[in-house]
Amino acid sequence: MTDLERIYYKFFLIRSTEKKIEQLFSMGELRGTTHGCIGEEAAPVALSEILDLDKDYLCSGHRAHGLAIAFTMKPELLIGEIMGKPCGLAKGMGGSQHIYYKHFFTNGITGGMVPVTSGIAFTLKRQKTDAVATVCFGDGAMNEGYVMETFNLATVFDLPMLFILENNGYAMSTPVEYASAGPFEARVKGFYLPYQKVATTNYEDVYKTINEGIQYVREKRGPYFIEVITHRFCGHSKSDKRAYIPAERDAYWHAHDCLEEVEKQLSTEAVKNIREQVEKQIEESYKYCKNYGV
Repeated sequence: MTDLERIYYKFFLIRSTEKKIEQLFSMGELRGTTHGCIGEEAAPVALSEILDLDKDYLCSGHRAHGLAIAFTMKPELLIGEIMGKPCGLAKGMGGSQHIYYKHFFTNGITGGMVPVTSGIAFTLKRQKTDAVATVCFGDGAMNEGYVMETFNLATVFDLPMLFILENNGYAMSTPVEYASAGPFEARVKGFYLPYQKVATTNYEDVYKTINEGIQYVREKRGPYFIEVITHRFCGHSKSDKRAYIPAERDAYWHAHDCLEEVEKQLSTEAVKNIREQVEKQIEESYKYCKNYGV
C-alpha cells in the first residue's frame, strides 16, 4: 500500500465507521449519545501520520472518534467502547467521549483537556525530552476561561504544547460569529502564541501545517497554535438534524470534500479495493463487538 493509499484508507475508515455508528444508533443497538466527525477527518489523519503516541501525548474533547480510529486503525475498539463492551478503548466504561489509548486521552468537558495538556507539557519540559503535548478542541471552547488561562500559561512557561482548534463554525448549533467577538487569530496572538490557519479542503496543506507546528514545538520547546477551518456533514450529536446549517455552506464543503480530494489522486481500482477492505473490516468489527461476551 502506497503512502497515499494509506492516507485514503484512514479517511474512508473514519467516515465509514462514523456512518456505521449512526446506523447502529438508528437501529437501537447503541444508547446514550455520540459526536461524529464526518467531514473533519483531515486533522486526525495528519496527526496520526506525525505523532508517536509511545512518547508524544495527545488530548481531545467529545468529538474524538476520528483520532481514535486514525491512531488505532481498529474500529472495534471504538465501536466496542460505545457498546459498553470490555473490548473497548476504556473497557466499555467511558462511552463515546471518555476514551484512552497509549498517550491519547479525551473527556466530554468543553475544552476540558486543554489545561490538562498544559500539565503534561510542563512535565515534558522538566523531563527535557523532545516529546510534544498536543490538544484538539472546538470553537466553542475558545470562550472558556480555563482555555484562555492555558494560552497564558503556555506562553509564560514556554511549554512544548501544540494547540489545534478545529473550527467547524458552530458551537453545537450556535454560529461562531454570534458567540465569539472578533477573529480567533487576534485573540491567540494577544497571548504571543505563534499562529497558523489552514482549511481542510486540501490534505497536503493540512499535513504540512500541522507537521510544521509539531516540529516547531519539538525543536523550540515552546507553544504553537493552529486553527483548522473545517466542516461537519453530520450533526453536533446523533439526534441533531442540522436545520441551522445553510444549504450553500454544505454545498461549498461537499464540493471541497477532503476525502474526495485525496480519492481523485488514486486509480479507480485502488479506490475500489480500499473501499471493499474498509467495508469488510467494519462489518467484522461490528460482529466481533456484538458477540463479545455473549
